[in-house]
Amino acid sequence: MASDERPVSTTIPSSEPEPSHAPSEPSKEEPPARTPPSVFQSARIYLLRYLTFQIRRLDRFLVRFSTILESPASTDALLGTLGYTLELLAALFSRLLTHRLASLASTIADKADEMLLPGETLVTTLPTAPSDKLMSQVAASSRALAALIADFRIFVRMWGIAGLYMWARGLWHSPLATEAGPKEKLVRRITWAQIASLVLFQVLENGAYLASKGVLTSEGWSGERGKRKEIAWWIWSSRFWASHVALEIVRVGVLKYYGDGEDVSRKVKETVGDGEKEGKLLIEEKKRERRVWWRDAVSNVAYMPMTLHWSVEEEKGFLSDWGVGLLGAIAGGSLFVDAWEQTAQ
Repeated sequence: MASDERPVSTTIPSSEPEPSHAPSEPSKEEPPARTPPSVFQSARIYLLRYLTFQIRRLDRFLVRFSTILESPASTDALLGTLGYTLELLAALFSRLLTHRLASLASTIADKADEMLLPGETLVTTLPTAPSDKLMSQVAASSRALAALIADFRIFVRMWGIAGLYMWARGLWHSPLATEAGPKEKLVRRITWAQIASLVLFQVLENGAYLASKGVLTSEGWSGERGKRKEIAWWIWSSRFWASHVALEIVRVGVLKYYGDGEDVSRKVKETVGDGEKEGKLLIEEKKRERRVWWRDAVSNVAYMPMTLHWSVEEEKGFLSDWGVGLLGAIAGGSLFVDAWEQTAQ
């Protein structure tokens, strides 16, 4: 009957069990050993990994560098750092070359003095050493490229008056709140004074620059009178730039004096203690503000002697070429480092 039929199952042995077999012994043959890579293969693998790593580094660098060039402010920081560094390099090489030539001339004069009779004169021509020739070429090239960069920076700054207008417009349309403290009011007054000084600086620099390029050809800009006027405009533009830098130093000093305030510090501690995301964002914002403060402080402190040096007549300047290059490299470098760090975010 159908009820007597058993279902097919692999767990129930059949009526005639198959003869048992002894378990087979495992094979004693070992798997073949892997052949270690040869020295050539290892070097090839290392070289490929190294090239891949360097290509990725180059890619990241080019992406960040392209980001720098997208912003006029960061581009100016880059060019300023490069230009002043080239001026410093040219000044140091010229100083070293002058010292070496003076030392050589002194040595020859001392030896010739022992050999010459009274009244005799030694006239000699010495071949230029390859190292001295190379230093002279590097100094000349660096000075020429630095002058080209400085000229370009002044040219692109000619329409900076439009940016100053937008700065003043934004400040005008964002009045202080009624509960603003002395810190905000003082910073606002300083900012208005900075805008005024920069407007005067921009107008005077533009006029002097156009006159130096022969664009302004009216009677007032011609001959000796025009040259004296051009020099005066350069000097007065530097003086208003110095006023802006001095006001900026005062501004960062005010920010340092008042600090973040007890209310802000308490808010940060309470928010971080609660583990909220806003607390972490607030901490990052405060870190950013401190970094900007140091950037502005270092840059303007370095710029201050330079602006005073250019605010007087050329023969009365107190900075050497290498001093201008060093201070300019510090001032521009602080701005460029901050701009470069922002590209990593």
